[in-house]
Amino acid sequence: MKKVCILLFATALMLVGCDNKKKDLTAQSETLMKESDSIEASHQKFEEIHKEMMTEHEKFTERLKGMEVQDSTLLGDLAKHEVILKSHDAIIESHADLIAGHKQLKADFDQLSEVEMEAQLKQIEEDHDRLMKEHATMEEEHEMMMKEHQDIKEIMTEGMETDSDME
Repeated sequence: MKKVCILLFATALMLVGCDNKKKDLTAQSETLMKESDSIEASHQKFEEIHKEMMTEHEKFTERLKGMEVQDSTLLGDLAKHEVILKSHDAIIESHADLIAGHKQLKADFDQLSEVEMEAQLKQIEEDHDRLMKEHATMEEEHEMMMKEHQDIKEIMTEGMETDSDME
């Protein structure tokens, strides 16, 4: 009888311990989902900035096509920008897929086992780190392109002034 009581007590402790772990994992999930919401808002804002940058780049490229460009490095810079912007498109799309996956996981999280919960939470943390690093890199590249656009505009303006001085 004593052994049965000890066995029942141990089972009860295990069930309570497991329930607490699941509660802790759920709380951790809720914290990560709040981070996901913040990252998603940042992602949407960056996506808008990226679209504006694409539009600016397209307009700028069109303007240059209509001009006689003296400095071939300008065209090289624009080609480099085109490659960067296309790379950003792919990264932004992959981020949207990750964010959608996190939302789906949020809906299904309670159905997972503890082991699955731990694995998913670890993956979400890794995804968040990746998203933030890639956003930072893309922002730096956007700043670089905007500066180079400004430099090219100045070169073009100087070239136009020199052309009008010669006439």
